[in-house]
Amino acid sequence: MRIATYNIWDSDSGMPMRFQHLIDEIKNVDADIMCLQEVSDRKKHDDISEQCGYKYSNWKEQEGISILCKHPIEKSTEVNYGLASLIHVSDLAILAVNVHLPWDRPSLREQAIVKIVEYISTIKADYVILLGDFNCSEKSAVHRFLTNQQSLLGEDAYYFDLAEAYTEINGTRLLATLNFRDNPRWGIVESKNTIELNQRFDRILLKNPYPEKLPELKNCDIFGTKISEVTNLAASDHYGLFAEMDF
Repeated sequence: MRIATYNIWDSDSGMPMRFQHLIDEIKNVDADIMCLQEVSDRKKHDDISEQCGYKYSNWKEQEGISILCKHPIEKSTEVNYGLASLIHVSDLAILAVNVHLPWDRPSLREQAIVKIVEYISTIKADYVILLGDFNCSEKSAVHRFLTNQQSLLGEDAYYFDLAEAYTEINGTRLLATLNFRDNPRWGIVESKNTIELNQRFDRILLKNPYPEKLPELKNCDIFGTKISEVTNLAASDHYGLFAEMDF
């Protein structure tokens, strides 16, 4: 199963040509579950779902969160800064939780992720995938909380960062999804950014499924790095991330 997250950049820059570029990137990844952020309106969500061949989907207006799926969605629930869909894949129930946390205040991110984790604990599923744009790095309290390195607001969580696991297995390096040097948003749409550090804001995490068996991680990589010859832009200011697992 292939699962992906992609912040598609709610901007008029490069439009309407950039929209086709986004469609091409999403179709090329061919994920079973595709989670998008910054989908600005319902029509855009519907157009992406239709053009990319996703039969099942849900959209949440806050933060423009979309979940596109090739498998039936039993139910979806809106949570603050997130959208959760319970998806049936063969005989498995998979809860996909797409988040887009606040960008400006760490305290708001921390409050939001704790509430999201609390909600997840109330849903019965064989596996839980938490993914999206966390708007913070792996050095943050949010990431440390999720990966069982610290408590947060008196709560605990235990998730695995799939990109971290895959790079360790293969001896490769973690790649930034928000890349201020290589993504041409900075240099074409805005001035070059020589101050901010490249960040791995977009992540895919698997909740520890104990006592269920861990899936086998087959692949994990970024996508959306191609520069259009028409717009001279990447499809988004973020690169997407996908993970492939055998359950």
